[in-house]
Amino acid sequence: MSVTPIEQGAPLADEESENAATGTNIALPLLSAIIGLGIWEGAVRFFEMPTYLLPAPSLVATILVQRWAILLEQFGYTAMASVVGLAIGLALGIGTGTAISASKIAERMLYPWLVITHAVPKVVVAPLLLVWIGFGVKAEIIFVIIFTFFPILVSTVTGLKSADPELLQLVRSMGGRKGQTLLKIRIPGALPSIFAGIKISATLAPVGAVVGEFVASNKGLGHLLVVAVGNFDVPIAFAAVTVISVFGIAIWYLAELLERLAIPWHASQRTTIAGT
Repeated sequence: MSVTPIEQGAPLADEESENAATGTNIALPLLSAIIGLGIWEGAVRFFEMPTYLLPAPSLVATILVQRWAILLEQFGYTAMASVVGLAIGLALGIGTGTAISASKIAERMLYPWLVITHAVPKVVVAPLLLVWIGFGVKAEIIFVIIFTFFPILVSTVTGLKSADPELLQLVRSMGGRKGQTLLKIRIPGALPSIFAGIKISATLAPVGAVVGEFVASNKGLGHLLVVAVGNFDVPIAFAAVTVISVFGIAIWYLAELLERLAIPWHASQRTTIAGT
């Protein structure tokens, strides 16, 4: 059977469209970053702003190179607290969300308390946690758990409750048990929503670690940031913020990679012919 030219060219066109879209997705954010940094650099030099108010990006880059050792050392503490706290927060959030979605009694008893707890400002709780838990890495991890728990909980509950009722009814009519329905229908259908919560929680993990270091630790980038601002060493403070931001971005993209690997079948992970 012969293959027509149209059939031969279609996959090639799709591949070229996908490559062009990928190049655009990389080039546009890079161009935006260059323009933004250029404006920042030009404004600092034009207005001759002192470094204790706003350092130029070139000075921040110099500090990153010159003081990379201390930044890397302090980053290790922040990253460790972020990763451990995030793992615990995700486990607790997904487990609690599954229990709430599976039981009306659990939902009515637990959900109001969880909402009330989430509504309390995290900074207000910080001094109390310092009294209850003490000073050190344990407090940092608790802060990360507090910051990451609720987003994944809400996403899990929303996803598990969004299963197609007709499909659930079909499974029940065929003799499917509650556990089988959860594993075969509810959890696979909830994965896109769960991963959305994971990505949100992943970006909040470094924030929780830094807040914990503000009040309950003498190590980490958060503590370095407080000391630097207190000494009016704003360039090293900006360098610490840069490292924290890059770490948060890296965690986000790692979560996106895991999402692509886990749910390649979902519409959000498929590239259309138009390359969007």
